[in-house]
Amino acid sequence: MKPIILDTNIVVRLVTSDDKEKQEKAAALFDQVEKGKITAFIPDVIFAEIIFVLVSKKLYNLPKKTIQDILLPIIGLPHVKFHRKRNTKRALEFFVKYDLDFEDALIATYAERGGNTIYSFDSDFEKIPSVIYKQPS
Repeated sequence: MKPIILDTNIVVRLVTSDDKEKQEKAAALFDQVEKGKITAFIPDVIFAEIIFVLVSKKLYNLPKKTIQDILLPIIGLPHVKFHRKRNTKRALEFFVKYDLDFEDALIATYAERGGNTIYSFDSDFEKIPSVIYKQPS
């Protein structure tokens, strides 16, 4: 069976419960995923958008640690797939530990894992000792 692809709003409704009807439908879908009846795929771009929505001061304004605590159990579900689950989990760690935007944290995990150098004008990458970072000269 091919995995279903989850959009941002499914996960956001599941974890925020601000729309009871949609939260119940999202919970029912995740119940099927937890039972292994469905496999779900969350693309990196969607996971980044989920975090952007949850951390946004104009929307939910959740602390980064709270977001990590909410999303780690979802990442841990065996029938929830990611492009690279280990990178997604590590990026969530960097997001909190080094106070990075999630997108930068995700880039850092790919660089860390592959031994690649990150070229950026964003000096936040200097915070991560396991990542090689340079600014273009």
